[in-house]
Parts: sequence; C-alpha cells; structure tokens
Amino acid sequence: MQRLGHSIRWIGPIGLMKLKNLIVIFIVCFCTGIHSTMAQQRDYRKDSLQFKIYTRLYVNKTLELDSVVVKKIFCDFCSAEQRKALEEEAYRRSLMESRSWKYKKTGEHRLALYIRLSKLDFKALNNKDE
Repeated sequence: MQRLGHSIRWIGPIGLMKLKNLIVIFIVCFCTGIHSTMAQQRDYRKDSLQFKIYTRLYVNKTLELDSVVVKKIFCDFCSAEQRKALEEEAYRRSLMESRSWKYKKTGEHRLALYIRLSKLDFKALNNKDE
C-alpha cells in the first residue's frame, strides 16, 4: 500500500465535494470580512474633515533642523482661527516628522501632511475665545 501524505489523509473521510464547499465558504467569509473592514474605514468621511497642508523643512550643514515653514493650507472655508489652529498642528507634526531618517540630509525637504479633524471639533475652533 502506498503511503499518503499528511495533507491528503484527511481528505478521504471528508470527501472531495465537501472539501470544495468548505473552501468556497472560507473564501466567502474572508472576502466579507475584508469588505466590512473597508466599509468601516470609509466611515470617517461622515463625521470628519481632512485637510492637506504643505510644509518645508530646512536642514543645515551640521544636519540640524534649521527651520520649519508652513507653506499652504488647502481650506477654502476656514476662518482665521481655524487656519491658525491648522497651521500650529502642521508645524507640530512637521517637527515630529523631522526626526525621521529621511530628513537627515542637508537642504530643503517638502512635506505634504493630511490632518483629519471631527466636524464638531473643527467648528468649536471658532468659539475658542468665548
């Protein structure tokens, strides 16, 4: 009698047809799980806003951070207080990003930052002084 491999031994009692059905069920469950996680990732659009901000880092010859400049904030409907808050957050994130190994070369480095805020928090930035 010929020896069967470990993976083939358990197919005999289950049957080939049942095995095909199990594989199809597994694939359907896996794809459904992927679809549900993708749907959850798209939910941020309902209750938050995303802003794109360009910043520049300048690194001097001794490989130290020379300056950080916020160049452009893409927001057509922002008030002055909201723009200032976005600029401060972009500056803070640029400083954190400047510690990365990518920016350890001398010269100018351009960054594109995406900042996501909830709509309620963004609206509350106008009423910060009150």
